[in-house]
Amino acid sequence: MTRPSRPLMLFAAADPGGANAILPVAVLLAGQGDEVAILDHGFLGRNAPAGLRRLSPPTGEDLGAWMEASGVGGLCFGTSLADHLPLALARAARERGMPVLCVLDNWMNYRARLGMDGGAALIPDIYAVMDDKAHNEALAEGVPAGCLRVTGHPGLAGLAADAAAAADSGWRRQLRGRLGLGLEGKGLVAFIGEPVSKDQGTGPESASWRGYTERDVLRLLCRELQPWAGRLEVAIVPHPRDDVVELTDLWQTSRGALGGGLVEGVSGRQVMLAADRVAGMASILLYEAWLVGKPAISLQPGLVRSDLGGAVRRPGIAVVSEGGQAGAAIAAWLAEEPRDMRPDCLLHGAAPARLAEVMRNLMGT
Repeated sequence: MTRPSRPLMLFAAADPGGANAILPVAVLLAGQGDEVAILDHGFLGRNAPAGLRRLSPPTGEDLGAWMEASGVGGLCFGTSLADHLPLALARAARERGMPVLCVLDNWMNYRARLGMDGGAALIPDIYAVMDDKAHNEALAEGVPAGCLRVTGHPGLAGLAADAAAAADSGWRRQLRGRLGLGLEGKGLVAFIGEPVSKDQGTGPESASWRGYTERDVLRLLCRELQPWAGRLEVAIVPHPRDDVVELTDLWQTSRGALGGGLVEGVSGRQVMLAADRVAGMASILLYEAWLVGKPAISLQPGLVRSDLGGAVRRPGIAVVSEGGQAGAAIAAWLAEEPRDMRPDCLLHGAAPARLAEVMRNLMGT
């Protein structure tokens, strides 16, 4: 292994959310000539540009020794629900005195994310959070104030530009044509999938049980949309970890008279921007829809976890936590008009540059 001439900034994340939050920072730093590598692991390894330097994950050896042998001088990591390698690397980096930057990607479980492996909460040098809401909620959960830094969300840096491009009627018409949905004057609803059953279980015997599954939610939405079936269609956006066959079967048995189906080969953001309105559970794409002014609704019937409600609750996003509320809430959502883009889009736009500077300062470069 050839050691780099300067200490490497290593970027590691396994889940899509964490990977999408740190990748723009790695790309920016590498493009400006900094010594950067990504851990070739998980969603980040599969989706990072080919030009970024990659380090194969360690196999059994001491993690701190592996980082030193690889020339790593500091770590930027995204949190993961079940894959604990990025957190393990952060613990090893701290033990070796290397600087650690953690980038948050969602509005929940601020302190719990730092101990998902069952250990004590790892407190990084900097815990970068998206906005004042995240900062205040992290403090309330016991994250030390000294490590918190409001930077915006790097994964949303391009949202304002994407939304501006999508405002062109030709773009929207072309993408709807590619999807084969929302044509001939029909409205288009984007439904954002999440693998709830896989991640939080199917009943209260699971410690992380939400109180519902994706099956409950899609069935509920389809049932309540039946009166509008001739006037709108539904684009189902699978999560990267969704079982597409199972989700397709669920749609087919739930759709009734609704037109639509699963979309593949198009990003969730593009589908959201092409749609008239967006429904989901606790996905960050609901927040993106809210930022750009799309009517958005969070369907979480039977919700037993306040963190999942708080993660998407904003003025203008209805959170349906009881099935009996759904009919009226969905009717109001369908009648809602789009709004202007919200100011936080600009905060997120500058996030990669802010975090690049934070990482350089930590590394002393």
